[in-house]
Amino acid sequence: MFPKKSPEPTPINSRIRIPQHYQRQPVISRLISRYGVTVNITAAMLTTTENYGWFDLQFQGNPDHICNSLLYLQKLGIDLIQLGITGMVQNNYNSHLFPNQNQEINKRELLHSPTPINNQAHQVYTGQSHRLRLQICILKDYHQTPVISNLISLYGITVNIIEASLPLNQEDDGWFDLDLWGKPQQLLSSFNHLEKLNLPLWIDASSLYGHTI
Repeated sequence: MFPKKSPEPTPINSRIRIPQHYQRQPVISRLISRYGVTVNITAAMLTTTENYGWFDLQFQGNPDHICNSLLYLQKLGIDLIQLGITGMVQNNYNSHLFPNQNQEINKRELLHSPTPINNQAHQVYTGQSHRLRLQICILKDYHQTPVISNLISLYGITVNIIEASLPLNQEDDGWFDLDLWGKPQQLLSSFNHLEKLNLPLWIDASSLYGHTI
């Protein structure tokens, strides 16, 4: 007789409110890398002009790890507005339009330029941490896919969310402005992973030239 398979842990949902002084810190990225949990951002609103931003997060993984990750957020002074297994939060925040795509460089234009991302990345010194800034459109079919969490756990990079708009209704597309930090090969692998998902990407080419932390 085969042993019974343990049921998958029930996902935990939480809305967090991010004060402005943490909006340039990779809080969610550190949460994922330190505690080994999968965190899917199911809705978000974050701008550089508001005093607070918010994220609706779905945690999956070991219950103890999830508990520790929530305690970590509390120690930072980040408000856990809602915490539970089920439930919806009324959205009282104004939505933002998708940014002007003409202000960004299309990924395919960059890849076919004289200095494509793969060549440029290998010109930086090994062992240094470099930045790749990009904007990613989260299509409505990907709202239940932990795109950012997978980047962090699969490739060991740090992801800082600069701005975000992901609607609660999950019927419309959303977008994230991201800073990806890591070694050149990690950034290249992360970029290739996003390409395979066929999500629209726009790259800030200025981030490819010699930035270190």
